Amino acid sequence: MNLNLTPTYNLVRKALEEHRYSLALSHLSAMAMAVKAPWDISRRIDTLRESYGYLSRYALDGAEDPERKRVIDEISSDIRCVASSIIRLSLVDDSPRQYFSVLRYEALQSDSSISGLLDRYCELTSKMGLAMLGNPFRNASATGSLREDTERLADRIFNLVWASYPLSMDDESSLRAALSDETLPSWFKELLLSAVFLGALEYYDERRFVLMGELYLGSYPAMEVKALGALMLSMWMHRKSLSGRRFRSVFESMAEKPSWKADLKMAFMELVRTRDTERISRTLNDEVLPQMMKMRPDIEKSMSKAESPEELLADENPEWAEMFEKSGLADKLKELNDIQADGGDVMMSTFAHLKSFPFFSSVSNWFLPFYLDNTSVSSLLGDSAGDIGELINLSPMMCDSDKYSILLSLERIPSSQRRMMLQQFKVSEVNLAELHNSELNPELRSRRNILNKYVQDLYRFFRLYRRCGEFPKPFASPVNLAAIPMLEPYFDDNDALTVVAEFYFKRGYYNEALELFDTLITRGAPTAQMYQKAGYCLQQTGRIEDAVDMYSKSEFLRPDSLWTLRRMAQCYRQLGDVRRALDYYLRVAAAKPDDMGVALSTGHCYLELGDYAGALKQYFKVEFHTPDSSKALRPIAWCLFLTGDYNRSLDYYQRLLQTPDVSMTDCLNVGHLYMAMARYKDALEYYRLAADKSDVQEVWSKIQTDRAHLLHAGVDTDMIDIVADAIERT
Repeated sequence: MNLNLTPTYNLVRKALEEHRYSLALSHLSAMAMAVKAPWDISRRIDTLRESYGYLSRYALDGAEDPERKRVIDEISSDIRCVASSIIRLSLVDDSPRQYFSVLRYEALQSDSSISGLLDRYCELTSKMGLAMLGNPFRNASATGSLREDTERLADRIFNLVWASYPLSMDDESSLRAALSDETLPSWFKELLLSAVFLGALEYYDERRFVLMGELYLGSYPAMEVKALGALMLSMWMHRKSLSGRRFRSVFESMAEKPSWKADLKMAFMELVRTRDTERISRTLNDEVLPQMMKMRPDIEKSMSKAESPEELLADENPEWAEMFEKSGLADKLKELNDIQADGGDVMMSTFAHLKSFPFFSSVSNWFLPFYLDNTSVSSLLGDSAGDIGELINLSPMMCDSDKYSILLSLERIPSSQRRMMLQQFKVSEVNLAELHNSELNPELRSRRNILNKYVQDLYRFFRLYRRCGEFPKPFASPVNLAAIPMLEPYFDDNDALTVVAEFYFKRGYYNEALELFDTLITRGAPTAQMYQKAGYCLQQTGRIEDAVDMYSKSEFLRPDSLWTLRRMAQCYRQLGDVRRALDYYLRVAAAKPDDMGVALSTGHCYLELGDYAGALKQYFKVEFHTPDSSKALRPIAWCLFLTGDYNRSLDYYQRLLQTPDVSMTDCLNVGHLYMAMARYKDALEYYRLAADKSDVQEVWSKIQTDRAHLLHAGVDTDMIDIVADAIERT
């Protein structure tokens, strides 16, 4: 069935958002007719139309109905569900997406039911438990075979739960029973949660949201926080479609939990951190690793002096520290270390290259909690697998998929390097244990770390899985839980929004920071600093006039803030209002007469206003106070040229030409100076040097732009053309 029903589906959603339910039902009927929907879908549409007809008729008759809002929500939810079912039906036969491949596979199986497969899984785990009670050596083969069977079945259950839509009442009951069954392994129940979550992203299904909410309300800590993260991300993806009486009831119970507000803020922050992952990866790939490769020969030379891997780990090498300091790597590594300590994902770049193992061909394995009995773990590395696996399992710095990555990669590492890695893990474990023992609230830290690593697992799947383009993209835009209507009331104290806004601001995500600063400002009682930061965000995103407005409000609250005055000056100069920019720079200069940056900017304003004497006064001041700097040479030389003091201008240009940062514009301006001095061959030489730094056309264009200055200096117009024409002749 090769139909494109997306436009009509979008019309249904739009009609629901506008509360035009009759129109939504009309579009829904059109969708059903297009796919020749089976009778059960047509019957559901007729039932919805009849239910809404009764509700509308009673309302128009003036009848009181306290349940009206609830019924409307249910009708709206059912319309969305039917529309999604029709869209899904139109794709199931021909879509190449993996989701629909799973559906086609399960349609061919005689035992394809969530309840049936879960019952079989319970039987297998029971058999495996009984086998392990006997002689472990005699039953090792049988136990191993049973474990492989349970893992294959777990993978199939994951796929079926993910691809089933909508979950039936029986499906929901079976999943609830399995998720609360204390005899089932925790890794399997957490895998089920991820399957529920992954299916919830595809199509809105109230039963999935109810299950995730219930898991947050009552389970063990790891499941609670993972369920919270999964639910928050699902709510973000369906923020315009959230409806249904049952989910709202569960959500109200969630909001009554004592830890709700703290958990909500924690989830918000962990989801927000994903925005920084790509920037961290770029820092590692573009700055840190290339610099380390340059240092590699020196490091290897130093390493060659060590007699054993253990000696390398025994003490910090002072030669390496010195190399890092000189290269600037120390600062970068400190920054990354601070980011990691704060929960940032510095591992993404490293482990992105270790996701090509066959293990990661299965969708479920990306969500599989790390556990030592997994056959992919126990079959590796022989007798040493247990020790290494235990150390990896205890590491709080890696998410589960990264733990599998590193263990799978160890199979290819020589035993000597493997021993060194084992020793390094032990050292790290001791350091982390000491750090965690010193914390005041280890339980809160543990919950945050579980959620942090689960979000990292999710992020890796949606960015690194080989067919990730076929899946919804929950991290495509910055997650803002405060923008979800159901969650907005729980961010009323501004603390969480302020923390997130500061996070975005500090890392240079100005659009995201501005959105939150705007929200905080509209809530009342904004501070001068808040206006400053909102203004800075606007300035950095090119909205200069709006930035001036924000800075003006900050200036009103704190008229003595030199930071605000400088930013106002910058903005007015960008807007071309140089006179007002100068006024602000003079106010700053009066308070900070020794600030040479302000003096330089003041000089630039005088120069743009044609007050060359005022400009030179500022530039000479900068030169006097910073004789070792070349910042003032360029504007002084140009000003002297404009005032006709050619010999002094030439002196300054000659000094400038001795510096390492000579630009194309410098060579061009020296050429102008020689033109004014009637030294045409010298002028041509420097014009050609300027062309070498750019191209002939650009130099020719700039000469035409500066023609007025040359004419004012007395240069004959024909000579300008002759010299400019000669630039490209050798």
